[in-house]
Amino acid sequence: MRTHNNSFLDKIFCGKLGETSYAPMLFSLIVILMVLFITSIVSASNLPKITAMVGLWACFGLSCGVYALIAFYRVTRKDPGYVKRTGEVNSQHTANDPLIDINFKNPSWKGNWSQLCPTCKIIRPVRSKHCPTCKRCVEQFDHHCPWISNCVGKKNKRDFLVFVIMGALTSFVGGTTAVQRLWRGIPQIHHRESWIKHIVIEHPDAAVFLFFDLLIFIATMTLTISQSYMIARNITTNELWNAKRFSYLRGPDGRFYNPYNHGWRRNCTDFLLHGYTRDDEVVPSSIL
Repeated sequence: MRTHNNSFLDKIFCGKLGETSYAPMLFSLIVILMVLFITSIVSASNLPKITAMVGLWACFGLSCGVYALIAFYRVTRKDPGYVKRTGEVNSQHTANDPLIDINFKNPSWKGNWSQLCPTCKIIRPVRSKHCPTCKRCVEQFDHHCPWISNCVGKKNKRDFLVFVIMGALTSFVGGTTAVQRLWRGIPQIHHRESWIKHIVIEHPDAAVFLFFDLLIFIATMTLTISQSYMIARNITTNELWNAKRFSYLRGPDGRFYNPYNHGWRRNCTDFLLHGYTRDDEVVPSSIL
């Protein structure tokens, strides 16, 4: 009933927008900005000759950009943690995989009806969710990101974090290098003319670079902070925004509690070692 009675806003944001892939656009934007950085900032003829220190800083920024592209490719191509369906495993594996058989005596069944996926016809792990865009159930589902054309889940969340961190670092290094080069290359301007106006008129390509670089920096820094916060708490974006819908995120008194939060040190250690935070052990509500 929920599937067929989505609200108008749900249909817009989970349907049309969710099914749109912006990955080629983002990849092209990163490449174009790297080319703009080289032509309009590093080797611009209307700017002073670059110094050795600034040149090293620029090379570091370009190296970060290349690694960001590699991380971008990995996170778009990697399996986010799809829960296997009946037709995707052989008979020998099926006998040992408790997620395949719809059986209420199954040890994976925790008494939570949200574990049943009528589309994939499986009992999925507690923290999984069916993605309407990918049309698959994803373990530790965080969110579906149209900018990478993939879900962010158990198996690619670390790659996603590396990608946004490298994106933030690349945009920061590129932006600071551009500001330093433009600041030193601009002569004394008239007191009625602003510095930004002079940049737009005299260095339009550099102004375009700074504008998009700032947008990417704000977006990637926001994602870096939010993802790091949720990793430290061992909670996903889906659980954080829809906590009231999940019975396992409520204690006996009806208040919110996260049974998978083992403290930020262990949560971060598990994530760094395994690539995901563990959910095979729960913390009793009496301890929290």
